Amino acid sequence: MWCSLAVAVIVAVCAILFAVNQQTFGWAFDVAFWVLICYVALSLIVWLFYGILSLKDKPKKTIIFAGAIIVVIVAAILLSIGDTMPQEMLLRYDTSEKTAKLIAIACYTTYFTVGGALILLIWSVISKSLKK
Repeated sequence: MWCSLAVAVIVAVCAILFAVNQQTFGWAFDVAFWVLICYVALSLIVWLFYGILSLKDKPKKTIIFAGAIIVVIVAAILLSIGDTMPQEMLLRYDTSEKTAKLIAIACYTTYFTVGGALILLIWSVISKSLKK
């Protein structure tokens, strides 16, 4: 969970720097892009292996877990449908519209997972404090 928050902060800082001045902080886009790619890949590995393997004796929780993953990915895909990247950005980074859509999907997936981690963190703290 703390790793998710650290990744969110790194990507947010890079996005802000890039938005402030694209000429000076052009490197921030690349850093944010690769941090997001690594984060999404690592998250999928953790979700698939740790999550499913730890729940293999509990089929109901496994189905709920897999459903949550599918919902997050579908929501990210649906939200990225209307996103477009400016043509100068596509040319500058020598990328295609399809790649830009994949980046948008990765961003939305990151937002959802970080948001979910924050909600679970707050829920955990509140529930522990109420039990005492």
